[in-house]
Amino acid sequence: MGYRQFFLFILVLVSVLVNAQLYVLKGQRQDSSAFNCILHKELPALCDTFYKAIAQMNPEIIKPFVPDIKFLKGTFDTMDIEFRNDQVIFKHQMILRNLQRDCRKILKTTDRLKINLKKLTRTDLNYDYGKDEKENQYCYVTQYYQRKKHKYTLSFIAIMLNGHWFVGDELKFNALE
Repeated sequence: MGYRQFFLFILVLVSVLVNAQLYVLKGQRQDSSAFNCILHKELPALCDTFYKAIAQMNPEIIKPFVPDIKFLKGTFDTMDIEFRNDQVIFKHQMILRNLQRDCRKILKTTDRLKINLKKLTRTDLNYDYGKDEKENQYCYVTQYYQRKKHKYTLSFIAIMLNGHWFVGDELKFNALE
């Protein structure tokens, strides 16, 4: 009977010590594969949340509006002979980097023109839907904003993947005359 209690005590002690030795770095970077994108079934909801996010003046805020690698992989035909995982990763990185570059251009333009995106009010919203030869649905979205007498447009291409809308490309901010 004494041996059982002794081995049980050793087992509990070892499990406590092993659990206590888990070390987590301070300021550890999050795993990029655990990144989740925001899913929008309706395009107006995407437009509203995207404008609120871009008004925060941070290019990193665009990441949730781009389809992540797992979501992109689900849209490709994995039974295709020419399918490769590096193509999916490249496509994701290309979309993300282009949108971040365009966001930086917008922020430079708004700084140069001394425009605060948070103070703009949306006056109109225009959707121009289309389909490509592979029956992929996209929409060229133009949002019209006004501040006092000045008018501005924010435009981008939204793409539909597996029934969800994402920001795709050509993010532009223009001042209208």
